[in-house]
Amino acid sequence: MRDEDASKRRRPGGFARRIVVGGLVLLGVVGAIACSAVLALRALTARDSEAALLRQGMRLAEVERLSRTFSVKLASQRGYSLTRNATFLAEANLARGQFLGTLEDLRTRSRTPEELRVLADVARHEVEHQQAMQRVREVLDTGRVLEEWDPLSVRANDTREATQDALDKLAWLTRHWLNEEASRARVVDHKVFWLILAAALLGMSVAVGLAWVTTQGLWPLQREARVSQERFRLLVEGVKDYALYLLDPEGRVASWNPGAERLQGWRAEEIIGRPGTLLYPPEALAEDLPGQERMRAEREGRWESEGVRLHKDGTRFWAESLLTPLRDADGRLEGYVVLTRDTSERRRLEGGQRLLVEAEGVFHAEPDPDRAVSGLPRLLVPALADGCLLGLVSPRGTLEPIAVAHVSAEQQALLWELLRLPAPPQTEQAGLRHVLRTGRSELFSDVTPEVLRRMAPEAEHLARLERLGVVSSLTVPLRVGDKTLGVLCLLSRRAERRFSLTDQAFVEELAGRAALALDNGRLLREAQAALELIGVAAHDLGNSLQALQLMLGKLRRLPPDADPRVRGDGLTRALRHAQGLGRLLHNLLDLSRLSSGRIELELGPVDLLRLARDTAARHAEQAEEASSPLVVEGESVVGQWDRLRLERVLTNLLSNAFKYGRGHPIVLRVERRGERARLTLQDGGPGIPPGQQAAIFERFSKAPAAGEKKEGFGLGLFIVRQLVEAHGGQVRVESTWGEGASFIVELPLSAMRREVDDDPASGGGAPAPG
Repeated sequence: MRDEDASKRRRPGGFARRIVVGGLVLLGVVGAIACSAVLALRALTARDSEAALLRQGMRLAEVERLSRTFSVKLASQRGYSLTRNATFLAEANLARGQFLGTLEDLRTRSRTPEELRVLADVARHEVEHQQAMQRVREVLDTGRVLEEWDPLSVRANDTREATQDALDKLAWLTRHWLNEEASRARVVDHKVFWLILAAALLGMSVAVGLAWVTTQGLWPLQREARVSQERFRLLVEGVKDYALYLLDPEGRVASWNPGAERLQGWRAEEIIGRPGTLLYPPEALAEDLPGQERMRAEREGRWESEGVRLHKDGTRFWAESLLTPLRDADGRLEGYVVLTRDTSERRRLEGGQRLLVEAEGVFHAEPDPDRAVSGLPRLLVPALADGCLLGLVSPRGTLEPIAVAHVSAEQQALLWELLRLPAPPQTEQAGLRHVLRTGRSELFSDVTPEVLRRMAPEAEHLARLERLGVVSSLTVPLRVGDKTLGVLCLLSRRAERRFSLTDQAFVEELAGRAALALDNGRLLREAQAALELIGVAAHDLGNSLQALQLMLGKLRRLPPDADPRVRGDGLTRALRHAQGLGRLLHNLLDLSRLSSGRIELELGPVDLLRLARDTAARHAEQAEEASSPLVVEGESVVGQWDRLRLERVLTNLLSNAFKYGRGHPIVLRVERRGERARLTLQDGGPGIPPGQQAAIFERFSKAPAAGEKKEGFGLGLFIVRQLVEAHGGQVRVESTWGEGASFIVELPLSAMRREVDDDPASGGGAPAPG
């Protein structure tokens, strides 16, 4: 009985205990399920926070791009105001279009009224600034009074500053939201950690009983988590134009997106866990630039910088980076977000604009056009190339080196040595003379051995060209209309500095401006020389006419029974003055035809020896007066030539010999050399210094003898060269100072009937330089 009573007394307590234990177990099961569900939801929330953080980072990148496009528009408008170049205006309009497009994208994705209000302020101030700049351009274009300038300038500056302030406020607001998202993500991470720990402890006690329930309950959530993770991955990998990666507090790479792989060459598995200093050049590491940037970012909340970075292969590029520290809710540093983009092309364009402005200043400041253009290599080295050379077409149609610049003095001397080598007999398939012949630019981003052989078919040229170590080259012609005035060649020795189509377009623009400045300068110089020629010609005509009039008046006053010798002497002098007038007029007529650009040859059979004797006979009296016996010798040579033009050549050569070889014999010799005829005129005058022998055949050039008063304008030998070259021949002088001079004319026996152009470099390109 006592045992039954004891049993009855224990039953209520045992049942209660079972109820309590069952309730506790039930609460544990419910708690475990609830913790598992909360854990899954928190995990999803964390992933959504990461996605929101990335979206906010992209939004910050768009805000930065909005500021940059506004800066580009300002720079282009400033360039247009300074140079009046329509290219800058087009660039400003393009930048404004990009600005408005980015602004509209931000508006459509705006989240808060405050952001909409700031975007509206940006749009309003930008429109006011655009209207102010439009007013400034109208004043500049119409050239109205300067009193309107100050208020317009103040208005433009005010609206620009207002727009910039609005952009700064928008950037601050976006960064503020980015920091909030980052902080929220860190808080979620900590909570998830503790939830995972609690769920693990509870799960160990009820793992067997709750396995099936947990699996069935979390399966949809797990599938949704996978979808969210995939979306996050696609979002990160979709960023191709920016390098977006994370650094841990020690500066090691913690994450790496495909944009970073495309920009800097490292794959994620290669760079994650390694120090971020691998992305900096040695000189930046020597100054501990990465550490300084992290310290400044921690101190100021963000750090924006622009500098040189490295690709995986060691090549350099200019980059713009935004470094933002990540902190938890307690302010502890968790790492850094780095947003980087390549700015090499932008800097190259900005540098090109500066070079154009500098070049325009040089072209306008230097009165001598050849000297102004010769400064181009110094402008382009080292800003755009490691080496640069400039050659201009001479009046004889050859390419003459004018200026050379190189970052290395040794390589610059080697360039001069290469240019001074005689032109190879084989025709180059690439290089300076090839561009001169074709009139088309030539770009070699990668100079291979095959390209070098095309540039230098001769072994001697090739050896020197290989010593230059060129890895990339760009050669453009200096063209005005259909005329090629010269060639500009840029060389690079560094693999990271390879010329592109963008470089070609810029250098062609620069070469076009240089060619236009050179052509205009030469035309102005020739116009001034022509004015001086008119004055000298008028003076010479006046003197000869006055002398002729005086002589004729004297003859008229002679009595009928005057000595016939006096009358004959007077008539001879009058005839000589008339002949001088005729020569001067013929020279001016030939010069006029040459300046117009065309002389038509009338070809027919001509005996050069007979022509020389006939011309010498007509100048017998002049030779007697100059005390210069005139001898004609040689063999009969018949060719198809223009008799009147060759007579003009002989007349001008003889007049030159009578002037400078007075008192010495003059010998005219005609001979045949293969399929060419040679005419040699030798005088016994003082000769021509070596430095002046090439110049005497130029227009308006004259080399007077010592003590001689300079009369005339040096047209005779210029006309001789033009007429000889019109027949397909050549003329040159051989002289030793103090021992006389020999003028040698060589003519093909069958000259082609053609027109001669005063400019040898016109048409489809100049002839191959000799």
